[in-house]
This record gives sequence, C-alpha cells and structure tokens, in this order.
Amino acid sequence: MAYYPKSQIKTNLFTNGNEFEQSITKTAYQGYYYEISNGEKYTGKTPEDGPNILLTPQQSDLIIENPPSTAPAEIFPINTPEYIIQDTPTVRSIPQFNPTTPTLQDNQNGQFNRYFCKKNNETRYLEIDKNTYQQLQKRDPKIAWDLYTPIIVLWIIQGNQTQVYNSNKATVQAIETNAKWNGFTQYFQDKFLKYYLGS
Repeated sequence: MAYYPKSQIKTNLFTNGNEFEQSITKTAYQGYYYEISNGEKYTGKTPEDGPNILLTPQQSDLIIENPPSTAPAEIFPINTPEYIIQDTPTVRSIPQFNPTTPTLQDNQNGQFNRYFCKKNNETRYLEIDKNTYQQLQKRDPKIAWDLYTPIIVLWIIQGNQTQVYNSNKATVQAIETNAKWNGFTQYFQDKFLKYYLGS
C-alpha cells in the first residue's frame, strides 16, 4: 500500500463481519478499518494501527450452473501458469517482472507509483506494472490472483539524494513490517535512489 496524507484517509470505520475478508487469509473480518482515497480498505483504525492487511469484498459461494458429468473429473495440479480443469480450458497468467517507468509528469511531481507483488506461500517478490497490479487487485480470472498479493510503493525521485534514499528505504521498511513481507527491503539491493532494479 502506498502512503497517503491524512486528508486522503478515512479512519475509524467499522465492519460487522459480513462485508470484507482479509486478502491473505481469506477469512471474514470484523472490526475497525480505514479507507484511502483510491478505495482500498485496510485493517486497523489508522495506518499506524498495524498490521494493516488489505480487505477485499467477501466472495459468495461458488455456484455450479452445469451439472457434473457421470465420469469422474480429471484434476490437474495448479502449479504452472497454465492449467486445465474438467476439460474446460482455463488459461491463467502469472505476474511477470515489468517495472514502471516514470513519466515526464511524474518527474515534475518528483514521485511516482511502483507496483510489486508477493507470492503468498513463498518469500518471493516481483516488480510488476499497473495493469498487472489492477488485475490482481480485482481478482481477474485471467491471472493467478489467489497466489499473489499486490502492493503500491510511492517512490520519491527528486530532491536531496540523502533524503530521497532515506525516504524510499523507510517506505519499504514500513511495508515489510506492516504487511509482514519479510525480506522485502533486501529485494531492492540497497537501490533506493533508483527506480529500476536493473539500472
């Protein structure tokens, strides 16, 4: 989650447990939450009331419209980017390394959004583009959204180099702590002044 000024955050909201579920555990959530200006909701009264876990709308039970055939269904393990279930081809992509490049407007603003995701069952991080982030966030069936958790990092690119370095590093460290993304800071290889890990 990117860090937003207080004016863009609605705090001390409450849900009774039948609206949202925690994006990581998929369990219903009851309690306080806050909402940021892009519509995302997180656990806790405020961003300082961690851990701040992304909340998503509760999913209704799966409805099977067509009756199953009498033949036993063939089951394929879901461990590859593409798989088939019950003879119905369902191709899902997995996130690919695709960093965002700041625009001229971003350079004028001195900051831009970078997008990352973590594989839920591994300590594996990947920088992705905005489109992939949105697919994961919206649970697009064309992508393996259930295997990855996305996040936005607000990245500073203009100003005093020491301040830029410290600001970006602090943002990443806060995400590592609040989202429990162990090792996320090391993913950047101490490149907190650059916006592309390969540069």
